[in-house]
Formats: sequence, structure tokens, C-alpha cells
Amino acid sequence: MSTPDILEKLTRELDAGVTSEVQVVYLLAGVRKLMERDEVGEQYPNLKFHCDWVLHPKLQGTGAKAILRKFDAAHPLLTGGVKLHKLPAELRGDIERISKMRSFQKELDKFLDDYGLPPLTKNRDDGWAHFLYLYAKVVEDIPLSFEGKTKKKAGQAQPATEPEHISHVIVHFQQAKETLKHPYGEEVLFAVTWEIRDKNGKSGSIAIYNSFSLSGAREAASG
Repeated sequence: MSTPDILEKLTRELDAGVTSEVQVVYLLAGVRKLMERDEVGEQYPNLKFHCDWVLHPKLQGTGAKAILRKFDAAHPLLTGGVKLHKLPAELRGDIERISKMRSFQKELDKFLDDYGLPPLTKNRDDGWAHFLYLYAKVVEDIPLSFEGKTKKKAGQAQPATEPEHISHVIVHFQQAKETLKHPYGEEVLFAVTWEIRDKNGKSGSIAIYNSFSLSGAREAASG
């Protein structure tokens, strides 16, 4: 399939609106194909990682290992009683960026714009929140793990080491049983929980809460 064909198919999906888990997988598989074809993966490392996440039953690549190392660095502090918001600034920023999937959102938005594709917000103002809702259900229970030691590459001072404390990270999805009704509409509430398992079999978690409009209607801009 040629690049114009892929772009045409992705444009059609985005124009119609991404409303199912199948569409999420289809969209990200197409994005991944374009990145490989144009050799631009290095420009979108976080997007590449999240594309790979929906296409594999277990993820052990470079992106997964980088994420595991961030959680590994935070693990002894969090289990020692340090609250998430009290972590060192840089580490706290990394954990929040990863768990809230901010880099994923930023790079996906940029990729769609760079390739002249419709944005997620074309059909609904909360397009990203709704996309995240679907994406989280796709990657739920697909573990990020670090199995075996990474071999030293040419020009690399030292091989990347495996995490000291944790064995794997897995995401869970949960939707609230009831919607949130308010004067302006109705919201679907959901949580994306990152469960961090350590090598002793114990686990901790970080929950991220979000919502999207049930109707998907755009709110009128206030003047």
C-alpha cells in the first residue's frame, strides 16, 4: 500500500471520527507504517512506543525499558513514604508525563499535523480524552517488561541495565458505573491505573482520572 493510500484511509477514519477500539488500532497501525516507510520514528519516539503497545501482546523494547527505568527510580521513594507530588521535580515530571500520556498526545497531534491529517478534535472538542478512553481499553493488561540484559551497542559507553526494583508495569482501565450529569451535559468518567510490580511480588499504583462528554457535542464558544 502506497503512502497516499494510507493517508487517504487514515483521513477517512479521522473525518468520520474515531469511536471504537478497532479504529484506534487501525489508526495507530497506519501511523506506525508511515513512520517506518518515511524513517521518521526518531522524531516521534513516544508516539512510536504507543503505536507498538497496541500491536504486541507484551512490550519489551527500548520505549518500554525507558519507562520502566523511570518507575524504577521512583519506586524506593514512593514505597518509603514519599508522596508522588513530593518526588524530585525532574522525576515527578517524568512520571506525570508518562502516566498522563502527555508526550503521546503531543506527538500524535504533531504527527497528524505534519502529515496533513485531520486532528482528533475535528469531531469533538474532547477528542483526545475520548481517544485515550478507547486506547486505554486496548492496551489494558498488556505488560511492559524488561526481560534479559541489553547488549552493549557500538559506541555505547555501558549497556543499559535492567531495573533494580521493579519487574514490570501494567495498565488497568476502569469506567465509573454512573455518569456525571451537570447543566451542560453528561460526562463519562474513567480511570487509567498504572500498576507497578516489584521483584518481591508487591505492587503499587498510580491512577489517572479523566472524562469525556457522552454526547460528544461541541460547546458553543463564549464571546
